[in-house]
Amino acid sequence: MSKEAQTIVTLLDQQYEQLLTDARCLVASYVDTSMKLYKKTGVKSVVAGVSIKQVSPNAYSIYWCKLVPLQGQKNKFAPLTIAKGNGKHKYPASSFEFVEYPYRHLVLQVEGRLAEIRRVASENRQLRRTLVAYEKKLGGCRS
Repeated sequence: MSKEAQTIVTLLDQQYEQLLTDARCLVASYVDTSMKLYKKTGVKSVVAGVSIKQVSPNAYSIYWCKLVPLQGQKNKFAPLTIAKGNGKHKYPASSFEFVEYPYRHLVLQVEGRLAEIRRVASENRQLRRTLVAYEKKLGGCRS
């Protein structure tokens, strides 16, 4: 790979890492705010959580889970992934019908911001893949 292309890939990777950091901060803030809401309102509802997992060496996935209490185990939950749909960056509001007010408003607000992070991250990874593929084609022509 050319030095210029490698520099661009490095910059794209740095930008992607910053997006992940932003998402993690947003999730931490969401958890903190939802705990404050719980202490304030005491609403007992199924909780929505966010998971950020590495899905390939260069990509992560950000998705919502329904945290369902495990029977007979206090404060233990099983995360059930909420389907978003392929090629979509934003969950529909109907995905969170199980979440009661005031949590629902918070979840929808956080999802709006996460959707934007997903969209930009997806574009970033697409640019990276395109550049790497293009460089491989050019490398074959230069030989």
